[in-house]
Amino acid sequence: MSRYLAIDIDPQGLFVVAGTVRGGAGRVEQALAWVPGNEHGPPPLTADTAKEIGEGLRDRLKAAGIAPAPVLVAVGRDKVILKELRYPAVPPAEEPALVRFQAMKEITENPDDVVLDYAPFAPDAAAGAERRATAVVVRKDIFAAVQALCAAAGLKLAAVTPRPFAVAAGSPRQTAGDAVAVLTLGPKGGEFTAVRGGEVVFARSVPAQVVGNDALLRSEVRRNLTVFSGQNPDHAVRAVHVAEADDRLGGWAARLGDGLPVPVHTYDPLAGAAADVPADLRGRFAGAAGLLAGLAAGPLPVNFAAPRQPKTEITAKRQLLTLAALVAVLVFGGGGLLGYVLLDRADRRAGDLQARKADLDKTLADLEPDRKRLDAADQWAGRGVNYLDEMYDMTDRFPAGDQLRATKFKGTARPVDAKTGKQDAQALLEVEVGAKNADAAAAVVSAIERDNPAGGKAKFYVGSKKTIGGLVPGGGAFNQLFTLSTLVHHRDPAGYTRAPAFSPPPRRAALPADE
Repeated sequence: MSRYLAIDIDPQGLFVVAGTVRGGAGRVEQALAWVPGNEHGPPPLTADTAKEIGEGLRDRLKAAGIAPAPVLVAVGRDKVILKELRYPAVPPAEEPALVRFQAMKEITENPDDVVLDYAPFAPDAAAGAERRATAVVVRKDIFAAVQALCAAAGLKLAAVTPRPFAVAAGSPRQTAGDAVAVLTLGPKGGEFTAVRGGEVVFARSVPAQVVGNDALLRSEVRRNLTVFSGQNPDHAVRAVHVAEADDRLGGWAARLGDGLPVPVHTYDPLAGAAADVPADLRGRFAGAAGLLAGLAAGPLPVNFAAPRQPKTEITAKRQLLTLAALVAVLVFGGGGLLGYVLLDRADRRAGDLQARKADLDKTLADLEPDRKRLDAADQWAGRGVNYLDEMYDMTDRFPAGDQLRATKFKGTARPVDAKTGKQDAQALLEVEVGAKNADAAAAVVSAIERDNPAGGKAKFYVGSKKTIGGLVPGGGAFNQLFTLSTLVHHRDPAGYTRAPAFSPPPRRAALPADE
């Protein structure tokens, strides 16, 4: 008996079942749903959020009393590319290479950016020597995010498989030769999967906007049934199975009603287990529970953690070649003597190089005091502000149309912390202006902030603001006074990149002189 954790990573939540695999059957023992509700649900899985999700999952598993175990992970249909392939029959050892070559010709992804596995269909006598398989591709960044999530949760990753294959493994069994459709839905979308003989033969995502409207949902399911029937005229879908609790009134199956050409049934993926899971969430465990069922039936048909690889077969011819190689080594063993001579020469050269390295290390040590003095000089210079450049840029920030007049430009050096030797900024820059309107002064503050580098780099200006100074009686058009202030960080002269083209204002309009 083997114990596993099966995790279905969904944009609408994260669903976990813990259970055992024994005797060809998977048994669910515990279930955990991490969805929006009284608390925030997990964020979408990316390389940046994987660690956060993994740590949150670790804490929730511990709180629920679910012990760690090897992990099976299901990823959504929207995260993978499915491509049905046909290829000639080849020896099993060569088939993975042939399928990969065929698949890479038909998709646009860079082969170095994806992980590929495939699920071969059972041999079909009608197809003769031709074979069929479903190639499945996932981007490496998604696979790496799953690995990072499991590492952050302290779990060992055993398998990663697309959700349609997990759902197919856990879906109700159908009559041999017939196909059924399995519908898994949530508040923000779902998946439509056609299964025949336990094999995934068709899979589509169901958009979120469709789920919120009964008519659109029925239309979407009918469309998928029609497309599948057109591709498989001899194996039409006989029924639609909706993953949800059987006793729900007004559930998805009831909403589909009689609007489909085939009967609609429900099935509970957690039937007979996890009684504490609410009825409205039980259907969303179809992927996680299906992973256990699929592993119990044998190796998962698609596993990105251990994709099918070409195998090297040891044949009598290969053994003969190996023996010949060994004989050649013995015959040409004299080459070992030459190798010894060359190695001795290389050892002597290595000694010379090590001696030279020691001399260079000593030179670097002798120059260390000079380096420290230069670093101190650079640190001192880094506390200065290029006030002429700041004044030049500030002038360029003034809005067109003669809306502002500056009366004072003041820079005050910021003190150095006596304990740390650091400054919160190099200077406080203050500009007193007379304005025709407050918007003109606010526009300058916005322009100061826009000069900060994009992308989260160190800012040139911090805490930019305007302070109202009141009105100047009889001050004419520029009678609104403001003080524009900001903390300025050091910037090399080359960092001032503005190239303004402005004209000086007319001299006829000016602020009144101080009385």
